[in-house]
Amino acid sequence: AKRVDLDAMIPRADFGDLNRGGSQQRVGNLGLGDLAAESPFYKTLRKPDFQRETNHWSARQVVDLVKSYLDEELVPSLILWDSTTFIFVIDGGHRLSALKAWISDDYGDGVISQKFYNGAISKDQKKIAKVTRTLMEQEVGRYNDLSRLVAQTEAADPKQISRANRMSRQALALLWVVGTKEAAESSFYKINSQGTALDDVETSLIRNRRKPVAIAARAIMRAGSGHKYWADFSPNVQAEIVKLAGDLYKTLFEPEVDSPIRTLDIPLGGSVSPVNALALLIEFLTIAGRPNIEPRLISQYEDDVTGENTVAVMQRALNVIQRITTTHAGSLGLHPAVYYYSSQGKHNRFLFLGMTEMITRALKNNDGDFFQKFTKVRAVFELFMIEHKSLLTLLLQNFDSKTRVESITKLFTLLVRRIYSNESVAPEDVLQELGISGRVYNLKFATVSKDFSDEARSTTYVGRAIEAALRCPEC
Repeated sequence: AKRVDLDAMIPRADFGDLNRGGSQQRVGNLGLGDLAAESPFYKTLRKPDFQRETNHWSARQVVDLVKSYLDEELVPSLILWDSTTFIFVIDGGHRLSALKAWISDDYGDGVISQKFYNGAISKDQKKIAKVTRTLMEQEVGRYNDLSRLVAQTEAADPKQISRANRMSRQALALLWVVGTKEAAESSFYKINSQGTALDDVETSLIRNRRKPVAIAARAIMRAGSGHKYWADFSPNVQAEIVKLAGDLYKTLFEPEVDSPIRTLDIPLGGSVSPVNALALLIEFLTIAGRPNIEPRLISQYEDDVTGENTVAVMQRALNVIQRITTTHAGSLGLHPAVYYYSSQGKHNRFLFLGMTEMITRALKNNDGDFFQKFTKVRAVFELFMIEHKSLLTLLLQNFDSKTRVESITKLFTLLVRRIYSNESVAPEDVLQELGISGRVYNLKFATVSKDFSDEARSTTYVGRAIEAALRCPEC
């Protein structure tokens, strides 16, 4: 499901060396006026820099939150921590952001978001923002329009008058974490292990937020815009991170993919949807950004104090990408539709990461022979990929998620060796060497409906487009 990007509504800040401070007489509730741009409370409101992006709610959830607030329904309390400088949101970031978005008419595409992302807002983000705004106007109305109904006694919709009159009186209850920054961070982890729990990617990013892979992934995710997780580095290093992030984003995620697919000009890394893209970036950087042949987990890096290690990880990753698919002189020009997308036009990150691992190993080992062999076997290799996409998809489902990249890398390496040695590449023979036995069925997509789904349209287009595509006369 598409999620609304509300990450710009509340700025981020680092706990840093902050300690508990501020007034002991803390307010017990929060009203809409406290979220106005000129409000002192809003000016000091922050999210911890380690908190996940505020982009996990659907349009329906955003609208329902505003309706619940205006109709005096139950809205859970917010949990805050008062530092000497800022008021941090420990729990309730989505609730506050939904209300702020309604007040500002900004659901990821408005003035605040445009400034936050330096105008770099994806098509998907704009689409879901439009959907949210339309739904909000249908069921609630715009904040400015509702504000004009305050104190009115005659109008077409009495319910709207009631909502307008409650706006200035309704408030959210506030709870406060008392203690140091360690107590506040501990509270955050405990709270977010319940309810809508953090997924593995989010947990990894938070716990390793100062590691170069985490900084690089977040930078690439927004092409160097959004919150600057690298703001403490020197200006030169910051500029280099932004530049590399832009280059990697462009190579991995542009042009944006639409459904159904109507062109073979599709992105290497699939959709730029936050959850999927972050998962791919973390794994991609741990593979392509490592300094040597040995695998290195994100947690095995030292915290990056200067930003130099972050730059190094991004540069190594860019070098690998340039070998895979760019206009770089050493590029293999591997077409995404052949290697990383299913026959239905869906991106498969494990196929992409498996190829990345194979290319990275060859580069780290200075194995020039591999690239010569791959070029010689490439025609047969690609034919196998095209004819057995359904088999590869089913194969991945039978591997544990933690071993899928390793298994696909092993499969690709095996195919190169067998084709180069003129050995059989029949699916049964290849799978048997991988330790998998059984009868192989190559499933084909079929439709019996007069109404074609996006998946069916993509299947038809991709199949015909690949058949008609230009082929390199050398390989």
